[in-house]
Amino acid sequence: MMFVKSGLLATMLAASATNAHMIMSNPVPYSKDSLNNSPLAADGSDFPCKLRSDAWEVTTQNIMPIGESQKLAFIGSATHGGGSCQISLTTDLHPTKTSSWKVIKSFEGGCPANDTGNLSGGSTMVDPYHFDFAIPEGIETGKYTLAWTWFNRIGNREMYMNCAPVTVTSGSSKRDTEVVEKRSTSFPPMFVANINGCTTTEGIDIRFPQPGDVISYDGAPENLQPKGEAACSGTPTFAGSGDTVSGSDTSPGSSGSSGSSGSSSAAAGAPSSTPSAEPAPASSSAASPEPSTTTAPEPASSSAEPAPAPSSGSGSSGSSSGSSSGTSGSCSPEGEWNCIDGTSFQRCASGQWSAVMAVAPGTECTAGQSSDLAIKATKKARSIMRFHKRAATLEYHA
Repeated sequence: MMFVKSGLLATMLAASATNAHMIMSNPVPYSKDSLNNSPLAADGSDFPCKLRSDAWEVTTQNIMPIGESQKLAFIGSATHGGGSCQISLTTDLHPTKTSSWKVIKSFEGGCPANDTGNLSGGSTMVDPYHFDFAIPEGIETGKYTLAWTWFNRIGNREMYMNCAPVTVTSGSSKRDTEVVEKRSTSFPPMFVANINGCTTTEGIDIRFPQPGDVISYDGAPENLQPKGEAACSGTPTFAGSGDTVSGSDTSPGSSGSSGSSGSSSAAAGAPSSTPSAEPAPASSSAASPEPSTTTAPEPASSSAEPAPAPSSGSGSSGSSSGSSSGTSGSCSPEGEWNCIDGTSFQRCASGQWSAVMAVAPGTECTAGQSSDLAIKATKKARSIMRFHKRAATLEYHA
């Protein structure tokens, strides 16, 4: 049984929006002093890079030689069960919604932490997990804007994005200019969701439809989205070229590159078949308190990982109605949970009972009122999880 504390679902209350979310500390972001820890606005109004009045102030110019290992690090503790992240570059030093981003590495699971919920320590805590990436061959020298984007596994359907000024310099080996120009087309577009009408599914580490050539798997294998499923549902209103539902195929495989995973649309049920999609990756969490997963996982059903349903209006699987009408009117004490028949719940917020919302598919809550909302997988979901874990283990050791 998993007891979901109010801190894990604090995003259901507006007052909790600025608690301890994650901020990229390395590379050093633009306008570091004015960068808050909230996700991007749900309507996409501050996309990209959390647009604000001083969005492009250079705090530190990050120098990155091609091919040299760089550290991706964070502060904060609200890791929301981890999730999936990407590192992307654009030549625009003041990016806009129409800027072209090139993905240089994808982390599918375990980013920015390989944890079941949130860490403890608050907004100034140094995330003990950090990740490695490098500027690959095929990126020309010069100035860029680097973006870290994150899609959290548990909680409201959100997109986080921090950006940093980067100067790419030559590596130790010589590069042929023609080869560089040819390879520069092999980096797929950045995935954008939860702010543009295309919504990810809660409770899973999404697979990016176009992850690029370099992918790291750092989460629990059973949390990883099954192959062939769309990374988000809905029609994107902008930045749709990196979404499964856009119908575009701008992956590296279509441009004559060395071949990347996700080159065909997952929404059409055509999972990647290129060898680079499922490597046995090396760990990228050098300072992780737990060793990151280095297997090439074959995931369990997405219903295997129980997760709390988000607040209404978040665009995820939560519903405004359950199997019962629940309780209405004034309530006390503040923060009390009410689980109705094990299939839906509501909360005492601002002195009033909230609307009834369904629990996530494959989960159930413990009926009754309590200061904790106890959510666990249903018997059927647990059976599915055990089956897929055994299957994944057998396949890996085969």
